[in-house]
Formats: sequence, structure tokens, C-alpha cells
Amino acid sequence: MVFLESINNSFYFRQVPVYYTQFERGGNMHIFGKQLLIYLSVLVVSLVFLGLMLTRGIRTFLTDQQSDELTILARRVSHSVERFMEFGGVINRTRLDQEIFNIHLYTNATIAIIDSDFNSIGAYGLPSGLWEQGGFDEVQEIVAVFDIYEIAPVMEGSTVVVHGTANHPALEHLLFVGYPFRFDGDILGAALVGVSLFELEAAISDMYRITMISLGITAALAFVLIYISSRAISAPLRQINEAASVIASGEFDKALPVRGRDEVAQLCVQFNRMTESLREQERIRHTFIANLSHDIRSPLTSIRGFLMAIGDGTISREDAPHYIGIVLDETERLIKLSNDILDIHRIQDMEIKLEKTVFDINDLIRKTVLGFSRRATDKRLMVTSRFAHPVDMVEADEEKIRRTLNNLIENAVKFTPEGGEITVETTTAKGKVSVSVSDNGRGMTDEEMKHIFDRFYKGDTSRGEDKMGSGLGLSIVKAFIRAHGEQLSVESLPEQGSVFTFTLPVLKVAQVKQIM
Repeated sequence: MVFLESINNSFYFRQVPVYYTQFERGGNMHIFGKQLLIYLSVLVVSLVFLGLMLTRGIRTFLTDQQSDELTILARRVSHSVERFMEFGGVINRTRLDQEIFNIHLYTNATIAIIDSDFNSIGAYGLPSGLWEQGGFDEVQEIVAVFDIYEIAPVMEGSTVVVHGTANHPALEHLLFVGYPFRFDGDILGAALVGVSLFELEAAISDMYRITMISLGITAALAFVLIYISSRAISAPLRQINEAASVIASGEFDKALPVRGRDEVAQLCVQFNRMTESLREQERIRHTFIANLSHDIRSPLTSIRGFLMAIGDGTISREDAPHYIGIVLDETERLIKLSNDILDIHRIQDMEIKLEKTVFDINDLIRKTVLGFSRRATDKRLMVTSRFAHPVDMVEADEEKIRRTLNNLIENAVKFTPEGGEITVETTTAKGKVSVSVSDNGRGMTDEEMKHIFDRFYKGDTSRGEDKMGSGLGLSIVKAFIRAHGEQLSVESLPEQGSVFTFTLPVLKVAQVKQIM
């Protein structure tokens, strides 16, 4: 990569080595793989979490639903017991047995009736093998296999739900609900109604299977979508990386296709704009180098020729002062050119240092305009100064503002035809003084105005008017004004002239006295 450097007002080309990082050489995981891995990890974790929550939710929902149904059935059994109670709370066993037996046949539920002392009154649909051979009462046995602390709250009026019991294998897979029955407001016992959990577990297993299949299908579709979206994002980024490598090698003709309107598409648009800007800057740089060669060679040739002519006597002693003046003008031209290049080099390195002082901007304008009196007279130009007030004090870097005015007025003198007018005017508003330099010269097109402040840009490509310009003056002006935190603007129309305006903070009398 080649850069033009300035040392002691001379130039040389420096070859800068380009170092490539490990990322540029490859060997690392591509962004597509990273993105795909991250997305898939998030997907797997999300699906596992969702699966666990769904299975837990399904089990809870189905169990609660079954418990609700058993509660309704237990309440019905308790009400049946209450209906068949006679005087003193004695149960009519004959009628109750038939009623409960019918409920058992209809619901296929296991039903047990116990009194308030947890003694069994009757049992219906007990699993076979519940009692041992030898004659344990079946009702006594069913109460014995339950943990008394699990069913005790039913005698206090609560509804009890018991998820099986490990005390007897025949009841291990039963879900029981206990509901109290009353007589004259007193709790005399409870009805225990149970169903097998095998059917519930089968239903839960079916729901698990459906859930897992659904999650599997979702995971497959999500994987396809993630793969496609990751490709869609990583592909343009890979193209940008390849294009950046091409640009890093010094080729600025690479353009990226823009697809869609998302952030990646906007990045491609900005990348193409950057490439176009680099291409334009490279073109301007080449033009500048060509112009610079001419600007340096031409005065040096003149200086060499005139000095040789004076030295060998071709130019007489009487004419020598005239030609020595020309040589001095050419040296001034070279000094100005080298100073401009040195300034632009400092601007690029962000080395603009302001040495602010308080001064009268109107007085500085008068002195600067006076310095162009001879050139204005030679071109028969009318240069007018108009001021908003007799004195406008500003706090700024006086030397840089002087050079700003000098560059703007010099441009106006260059591009204003003979007999034209140039006006330097100040106006004040909202604590600012605006300094404008206007002319009635050839003006600029919209395209020229877009690049007028670019480094090395010269609107006069034919060099018919701007014979001594380097294309750096307005760029330096812009940098100086921006360093002050102020605004610089231009208005122009072809064949009607241009107006350049910059602002500075104007000080009030009290502020001036305080500073002074």
C-alpha cells in the first residue's frame, strides 16, 4: 500500500507492509458455523425446557381433572349415604348397598364408606387379593392400608386426595378422593372413591408421545429455518469480507449486491458508498499527483531558466530585477504549495491546534482585502467590504481565520472575470458573526459543489484560471472552521457566482472587557 508523505517540503513514496491477521488467513470458525451453533443450542435448550414444562403441565392437568371428577363422584356417594340415614344416624345398609353398588358398576370405581372413627362401614369394587386368606374383614383392611394422617382431614370437613398408597400393592395405583357425610350438621364419616391410575398414566403417555412428536417436528422445521436464515445473514457478510480484502489490495472497483432492506442490506449500501468514495479519492489523488508534478516542475523550470539566463548574460543587468521578481513569485508559489500540503498532512493527523485570541474580525478583513489590491487592480475587479458594526470582536485563532479569508478571497479573485465584483460582508445574529465572500464569477454546478471541499479537488480541470491552485485551499478552510466548532457553507449558480459563508462567535462588550 503506497502513501505520499511530506518531509521538509519534499515528497517520497513509502511502501507500507500489509499485515494479515489470523482471521484473514482463515483457519477459524466461520460466522455461519458460530451462528448456527448458537441458534441450535438455544433451540435445544428451549425445546428441552418446553418439553419438561409441557409434560409436567399435562400430568398436573390430567391428574387435577381426574381428581375433580372423583370429587364430584365422592360427593354423590356421600349424599347417597346421607339419604339413607335413619333416626340417630343409623344407615340403612340394604338400600345403601344397592345404591353404591350401582354407582360402582356404572363408574367402575372403588368405593369405601368409613365412620368418624375410621372404621369401615362398607366397601365396593375392591381389587382382588386385597385381604389375606383367613378372614380379615375387607372393610377393616382398606382402612388399614391407608396412612391415617393422609385421610384424617376428611373428618374435619376437608376434601382429601390420596395418590395411591405403598402399604398395599393392590392400592398402589389407585387415586382416592375422600368426601365427608353429615347428619344434623355433624360429620359421621366419609366416602372414599378411587380409580386406577393405569388409564391416567396411559393418557399421560399418549400426551407425552404427541408432545414429543410435535416438538421433534418443530425442531426439524426450526433447524431448516435457522440454517436458511444463518446462510442469508452470513453470505453477504462473507461477500463484504471478500470485497474488503480486494479493497485492501488497492482495487476499488468491487461492488456488493444489495438484497432486501434489513441491516445487512444497509451495510452493503454503506460499503458500496465507501468503495465509491475511495475510488473517487483515489482518482482525485492521481489527478493531484499529476497536477502536483506540473505545479512543481513548471516553477522550477522557470526559476532554472531565468537564473541560467541571468548567469550567462542572456538577460541584461537592466532587465535582471524584473526577472528576479518573477523568480521570487515562483518561489512564493512553491512555498505556498508546500505549506498547503503540510497543513493537509497535519489535518489528516488531527494536529490542528488553535491559539485563540480576541481580535476585531472587521479589521482582519480590511487587512486581508488590502493584500489583494494589486491583483484586483490588474483584473479591474471591484472589491467591497461591508460590516454589520464598526467593530465585531471575536475569540478565535487569528492566523487560521486570516488564512481562511485569504483562501476564500483568492478563490474569488481567480474565478471572477475582469471587471467583476467581489464583496466581503459581515452580519450578526444570535451571538454569531457570519462572514461571507461573494463574487459574480463563473459559479459552480451541483456536482462541483458536492466535491468543492474535498482534498485535491480542482473544479478548473483545464487549469485555465486556477494556474497556481493545489486543490487543497478549501479543504484547509473547512478543517480550520470545523476546528473552531463553527459552520462553513456555500451557495452557487453557474454563471452567476458563488457565496462562501463561515461563522464565528461574536463577543459582547462586557465579555471583551472581562477577557482583556
